[in-house]
Amino acid sequence: MHATIDIGPATLERVRPDLVVIRFKPGTIADPASFQQSMGARKEHCSDTPHMVMLVAPEDVDFDPSVLGKNHYKDQGAEAFTLGLALVSRNPTLMNILELYYALHPAPFPVSFFREESEALPWVEAQLARRKV
Repeated sequence: MHATIDIGPATLERVRPDLVVIRFKPGTIADPASFQQSMGARKEHCSDTPHMVMLVAPEDVDFDPSVLGKNHYKDQGAEAFTLGLALVSRNPTLMNILELYYALHPAPFPVSFFREESEALPWVEAQLARRKV
């Protein structure tokens, strides 16, 4: 199943049943609405199978500081279908903000940060392997 779905600020691709890749589009602003859109799309299209998520943000993605003020996972049920989250971006400011967000609002699943998809994939595979043991 390699279907790519346009979800507004990003695309969602279910690479395989246990891996979903969300790619934010250039110039996107990471705000509460885009966060909810991506989670809603995963619920709608991928919640049938627990999966890892690789979220890829281009260098020019901007960040709305209001995202920091709320735990966007609370009461969403994401832990039922999310095994872990690999955040990938070459934008150091965005990554610092995301690290702050997850320090303030720990996710109910493992989260790790990477500059390249090629660095994230081994971590994703290791998380999946741990689940299968």
